[in-house]
Amino acid sequence: MTDKQPMPLKSRGEKGSFMDRPVQRGGVQVRERNGIWEVEVDGKFRGDYCQKEHALSAAALHKLSPR
Repeated sequence: MTDKQPMPLKSRGEKGSFMDRPVQRGGVQVRERNGIWEVEVDGKFRGDYCQKEHALSAAALHKLSPR
């Protein structure tokens, strides 16, 4: 055993987690604000989603679709 103490988990209101940063690849951006996930493609709004998985799926479809 080591004498290191476990690091406390950050509370929901604290900054610094990966969830605070937008995910952007190839002009597709997914970000979370107040529990709602927003998808933008090339700076244009494409939709709001209640679940992260749905937003990521929509972003993937937009990225793969012809423009």
